[in-house]
Amino acid sequence: MLLHRHGGDGDVVPPARSPFDLGPLLVFAILFAIVATASAVIATYVGVQGLLATSAISGAVDVDVAVLSALRLVGTSTTAAMAADAVLIALAANALSRLVIAAASGKVRFWMPLVVATGIAAGLSAFVFSLAPGF
Repeated sequence: MLLHRHGGDGDVVPPARSPFDLGPLLVFAILFAIVATASAVIATYVGVQGLLATSAISGAVDVDVAVLSALRLVGTSTTAAMAADAVLIALAANALSRLVIAAASGKVRFWMPLVVATGIAAGLSAFVFSLAPGF
């Protein structure tokens, strides 16, 4: 089991948050608007390489915004195959940024299970991708 609790003084109670709090939604909406606009402008003027770059940068912060921005451009500024590449780059950048943050903020016993789980997920993903015809 990757997650195992090793004793402790007691249960940790997370702080109560209202599900109707608009702060996280507003941050997501603003981040989405910025990334979507930047992706569209860069994809139009720079080309596909610009879309891949913005997907990597925004994916390191929030993969949802990067994926939605790339998919929004299908049929107008990019093809479905290029959007799929942008999504994969965003996912890889997000996984890498999480690993870096975990390694920087904790001990080896904290981040090593994350490295193992990410490696297994990447290996299985590559295996399935290699089996998919036409990619």
